[in-house]
Amino acid sequence: MFNNSFPLKVLFEPGEAFAEIAAGRTGWAWPSALYALSAGASVLLFKLAPPEFVAESFEGLTLTRARGFFFYFAFSLAGGLLFTAFICSLISALSRFLEGGRLSARIIAAGLAVGVFGITAAAMHGAAGGARAAGIAAGAAAVLFSGWAAFSGRQLFPRMLKGMLAVSALSLAASLPAGAAVLAGSVKVYTGVEYLFSILSLYWLAKAVSAVYGASKARAAAATVLALFGGLAFLFLVFNLGLLPPDIFEALLLV
Repeated sequence: MFNNSFPLKVLFEPGEAFAEIAAGRTGWAWPSALYALSAGASVLLFKLAPPEFVAESFEGLTLTRARGFFFYFAFSLAGGLLFTAFICSLISALSRFLEGGRLSARIIAAGLAVGVFGITAAAMHGAAGGARAAGIAAGAAAVLFSGWAAFSGRQLFPRMLKGMLAVSALSLAASLPAGAAVLAGSVKVYTGVEYLFSILSLYWLAKAVSAVYGASKARAAAATVLALFGGLAFLFLVFNLGLLPPDIFEALLLV
């Protein structure tokens, strides 16, 4: 039905869209464009919303918004792409790890690894001396593991990355009701929209994983969730170690 519109196909026929990506029939143009447009829309909302609206929406985080649109947009694109590639590499590794054997046992093993990494990231807040050095070593190990995962799964990694970028169509679609909520000054509606589309994006991403790696729904969902938690842990690890300036951290939160 949506053969001539890739964005609409991702939104309304995700199974077919991701099957085409998995088969290598989709180029980089549309997925990259959707990612860039989504980042631009998110930054625009972030900059145009009143300060008190942003403070209430991002409860628990202190955001300065000290930089201009193009700063946040540039770092959302560049930094966000690196962050997306990191998560994609984790999906690659986890999908292969979870594809065989007893699923529950493998989820527990992978979950423990991600959990330990997350605890390490949290413990690095204000760390100094040997503790900070250990945190930097953990971050370096994560980067090396990411590189290995991407290289060892290099046949399917580009297709999975295209799938992840294509999921940005949902974020772009969410900018319309989210923008209306900002104009209406309704934080509850805005938060509800963000939660709804975050859940949908998670489901769409699991569909992409299933299509690319031929995984069952349960294994694809597990790989997706664990990879996202691992990616967030890495982001907060780098931030807590002081290796990521606050304004760039803000830009990455918008991706």
